Amino acid sequence: MDPSRRAAPRLLTLAAGIAALAAASPALACSVCGCGDPLLGSSDPAAITGRLRLQLDAEYLRVDAANEADPALTDELTQWSYRVNAVWRPADALALTLTVPLVEKDMRMVGGGMSMRASDATGLGDVEVAARWTAWRGVNLGVGRVQELAVSGGASTPTGENDARSEGARIDEHGQPGTGGWGPFAGVHYRLEQGKWLAFASLSGRAHPENAHGYRYGAAALWSVHGQYFPTRRVVLDLGVDGRTAAADTASGAAVPSTGGTVLSLSPGVYGNVVGGAWLFLRGQIPFHERFRGVQDQLPSIVVGLQYQLI
Repeated sequence: MDPSRRAAPRLLTLAAGIAALAAASPALACSVCGCGDPLLGSSDPAAITGRLRLQLDAEYLRVDAANEADPALTDELTQWSYRVNAVWRPADALALTLTVPLVEKDMRMVGGGMSMRASDATGLGDVEVAARWTAWRGVNLGVGRVQELAVSGGASTPTGENDARSEGARIDEHGQPGTGGWGPFAGVHYRLEQGKWLAFASLSGRAHPENAHGYRYGAAALWSVHGQYFPTRRVVLDLGVDGRTAAADTASGAAVPSTGGTVLSLSPGVYGNVVGGAWLFLRGQIPFHERFRGVQDQLPSIVVGLQYQLI
């Protein structure tokens, strides 16, 4: 089925989940997809002032790459990620983050007038744990300015299946729900807030070890620069640029064709405080510069969800 036709029921399912969460009182395997700071969520509106924030979101992503066995064919990967994210601030300077993803990956081989499903795998992805520590905070009461410099560290864990099979054969690495290994990362972050404006920037790096099948996802550097405007207390407008540069993946020590490279994305977003501590949000990434190894393409992605500030 065409992925666009499958979007409506998934968004309805997400809406139902959001409604249930509100009534209760909110990683990607590919070496170049999923631009941006892994801890970007801990700078979102509902996380800045609260002690505990929960988030439920859904992300749609589509990436293409040349088929390794037949360059005349293209592998089209459509991925849906449904994530539960929690940010807890036990102290003003410390934020702890847990992200539990459910991923659905549909891979098709397209070319020569043919479109054939190669795999369709759904399951728990790689759970991610992280921490952010504010190393310095400066306050200028005269102009109402707050600045922060923070460091972060964490890792994705090998909870996602990496040996999914179809008709007895292991499916392509990029169609697997999990990477099959740990994914440690570390970064530095800066935030400036004054009046109705907020700006933040981050730089982080992530690495992957070789998994049990001899595959290693390329190490990547990620960066984000965003500005936010608060026209009212209940609305936040966000616009920024997210980037990612990744080394080529390797299989048994050899570089994998059509993996790795650089992508820059324009990243707009909007947040609305619908009631109490609940914020609905919509974010997107629109690639405007791609410099990949081999034949690859990343299409615009979108994330929609709910954040709920409990305390």
